Amino acid sequence: MGSDGSLDSTTASTAPGDEQLLLAFQRGDRSALVAIVERHEDRLARIAYRIVGCRNEAEDVRHAVFVRFLSTIDRSQQVENVGAWLTRCTVNEGITRVRQRERESRTRAELVRLARTAREATPLERLQDDESREQLSVALAKLSPDERALVSLRFDEGLTFREIAEVLERSASTVKSQLSQAIARLRELLGGRR
Repeated sequence: MGSDGSLDSTTASTAPGDEQLLLAFQRGDRSALVAIVERHEDRLARIAYRIVGCRNEAEDVRHAVFVRFLSTIDRSQQVENVGAWLTRCTVNEGITRVRQRERESRTRAELVRLARTAREATPLERLQDDESREQLSVALAKLSPDERALVSLRFDEGLTFREIAEVLERSASTVKSQLSQAIARLRELLGGRR
């Protein structure tokens, strides 16, 4: 590094480490950020692609990670191991995007199914569906708010037991047990129907 804290390519035969580059960037050397990006961009794109399965979306993931990295270091937050931090963020961002895509896909499929059902249903079938929904709504209202939340997170949002446990800060086994009890109560309220 030069006396002003910038990178001097003639002074060292080996490339500076990520942490040295980060310090140089924080001292004002913008080329240090470019060096960090160039060092990690291909690896992060590969990781993102393996997770999301689409090159364009992998590019979006990689871009989002570098934007988050820049905003983190601009706020003077410490990043201990740059490579590990970037990798962790890439994995998390990729998983988040896949889950979002799957939720959107399930929602679209459900909307298509409902539209098809609405077109094909006879007036009697629609009346029976309305009655069933009304009975379910009444039964759900009799559950405690906690039970309704569990049922909603599992069936409306499609979250796994582990995901619900993370959201509610409980163990997965507790969530599974409480959800099982809520479903049993719901069945009882619906007169034992499945």
